[in-house]
Amino acid sequence: MKGVAILTEARSGSEWLGSLANSTGLLGNSAEWLDTANLGFKPKSFDELLSAVIDRGGTANGRFAVKLFPRHLHWSQAKHGADFLAECVRRHTMGLILLERRDRLRQAISYCRAKASGGWRSTMDRADLVPQYDFAGICRAYFLIEQSYAFWEAYLRLADLPHDHFFYEDLLDDPRPYVASVARQLSVEMPDCEFKTNLRLQRDTHTEEWVERFQDDARSGDVLAHLPEQVAPRNFENLTRFLLKKQMRIGQA
Repeated sequence: MKGVAILTEARSGSEWLGSLANSTGLLGNSAEWLDTANLGFKPKSFDELLSAVIDRGGTANGRFAVKLFPRHLHWSQAKHGADFLAECVRRHTMGLILLERRDRLRQAISYCRAKASGGWRSTMDRADLVPQYDFAGICRAYFLIEQSYAFWEAYLRLADLPHDHFFYEDLLDDPRPYVASVARQLSVEMPDCEFKTNLRLQRDTHTEEWVERFQDDARSGDVLAHLPEQVAPRNFENLTRFLLKKQMRIGQA
């Protein structure tokens, strides 16, 4: 099997870009398949999980796609004792795409709004609901996003894995380079068609209002008071311990 993994964090444009590649019917079916709600059941073993991901994320031409956040790897390790991405690379011919968003603040605001409203996609019923402004929530989301991108960069560097690297903002006017990367890494000829999606941009005037308000609050507020809850830091030491299947350290010795 040939597959492609999109390594990113929520609200990076991955849903939109994935829908464009998925619309070809040839480039796998990218989604967060390591979320059991998307998978449709709870696998009892790692082999059952991987088999299900390939099945759900596959297209008839023998290609599959999966979208991964750092938490998915941590979950796979904790639940099944296996690094999902490393096992994919070991067992299958895998292409990798690192997708980032330069504007971390607007990504954090989008994350905070989606988490509060439940509207993670523009097609969901609650997508247009505007929750109450949440300075603490934006701070936590911002720290999470920064940690996630740092995790992927460290992981890829430590494991010496070749990958393509894209920024969401560079693809807004022309997403074809992203689709072309997926096609190349799956050894599929670039489809000569219009890429379709039913998703729409969720950024609106409320986003800009939150940006201005947050910037004012951040200058006078205590952003350190809103660090994420105590979790294992995503640093080189813990990444190494993670890959060696050792317990990650939460605090300093």
